[in-house]
Amino acid sequence: MTPSLTGVEQVILQTTGTVPRLLFVLAGPSGVGKNTIIKTLLTNNPLMERVKTYTTRERRPEEIDGQQYHFVTVDQFRDLARRGKLMEADALFDGHDVYGLGKMYSMPADVYEEIPPEKHLVIAEVDIYGMRRLKTRYAGCISLFVTAPPLDLLERIRERKDDFMDDDALAQRMRTAYEQFTAASEFDYLVFNHVDRLNDAIDKLESIILAERNRVRPGFELQATIPQDALTTPSRKMA
Repeated sequence: MTPSLTGVEQVILQTTGTVPRLLFVLAGPSGVGKNTIIKTLLTNNPLMERVKTYTTRERRPEEIDGQQYHFVTVDQFRDLARRGKLMEADALFDGHDVYGLGKMYSMPADVYEEIPPEKHLVIAEVDIYGMRRLKTRYAGCISLFVTAPPLDLLERIRERKDDFMDDDALAQRMRTAYEQFTAASEFDYLVFNHVDRLNDAIDKLESIILAERNRVRPGFELQATIPQDALTTPSRKMA
């Protein structure tokens, strides 16, 4: 048995030889702290890995290529799309422009392609369209919507404006936030990330992840872990 696995995971490993992967799909409006939350979840969960998204936007100084995003040129992005390597782009469709700024994004066609085999907890940061696509392709995925209370969140977006965000970009992010609020009811779970209470939001997400890992799922056969001789009734000795 592997101590870091839950009881359900240990039973499935014992009876099938593998631990099923769980795909957690995390979405929420811009400025809610999704990347910080995911980094903390990855630190706290050594069995978890994130899906890396391909994008044509410029890499920011603090970002490392291949950590959260694969930063590619437009030509590289289109080549990947033509070769069927992208989920949200192909030879006829250039990709998903998340913020309406002409910068394309796409998850890999197979979200597990770059995930090491020992990592069975997988988390993908997406928008509402990515969530819908993943729910269609991976029916068992668990969707998590993280947001601040709506009015607080809109104020956060305004305060977050930086050198990479002009007025048009800010207005687009506000519209995108409203669209995401509208879609919140499509998710499995909602977690509020209140100002100065990030750890509370992370604790709630950790609890959800642990509960899902303990959910009985295909491959769970507790009785199969019982050796046959354990069911044999010992014969009584003659007096």
